[in-house]
Order: sequence, then structure tokens, then C-alpha cells
Amino acid sequence: MTVGNRLKKLRLEKRFTLQEVAFKIGLAKSSYASYEGGHRNPPIDKLVALAQLYHVSTDYILRLTNIPDSVESLQKQHLQWDGISLNEKELEIVHQVVELMTDKHQENSKIKLGHMDIG
Repeated sequence: MTVGNRLKKLRLEKRFTLQEVAFKIGLAKSSYASYEGGHRNPPIDKLVALAQLYHVSTDYILRLTNIPDSVESLQKQHLQWDGISLNEKELEIVHQVVELMTDKHQENSKIKLGHMDIG
């Protein structure tokens, strides 16, 4: 399964049209269709937006894991900090921190784009 195939599978599972997904992540329909068609790979910001839209990890979209849920994926990997395995509650906290960081990063990117003087 390719990245494009996985994106199409996720879209169909959520019963979204190409147009709906494209709109939700701020793209033209043709641009998003090129991801599903395997002609282009989504850039990081769109990859994050797609993972959030579909409630899966970016690793799942990129086929680095077959486990859709990022917390479950972390649990399967027996994540450790200084050699100590993290329990389920600690993994959930890590997940929340990462989500906050990506949300903040997206906000900062939008602010920077808003301040650009074009023309």
C-alpha cells in the first residue's frame, strides 16, 4: 500500500469527498487528488493536517506503522525515557504535548504568513 492508497482508504472510511478533504486542509481538489494518485507526497504541514483530520498518526499515513492511533503506536514501541518504560498515562501526556506543539507550530506558521507583505 502506498501513501496515496492509505490516504484514499482513510478518506473513504470517513466518507469524505476529494473536495471536502481538500477544503478542510486548504488545498485545491486537484492538489489533494495528486497525493492520493501517488503523483506527489504531501508536505509536512499538510501531512499533519491530514493526520489530525483522520485522527491517525503521521507514521500511519507514511506507512511506518500499521497502527492508526498514535498513542497505541507509542505503547507498542515500549517508549522509554532514560531507560524507564513509560506507562499508558505517561504516553497519553506525551501525545497531548506533541499535539499542543504541532497546533502551536501551525498557529505560528499562519501568523507568519499573515504578516508577509505580498505585492
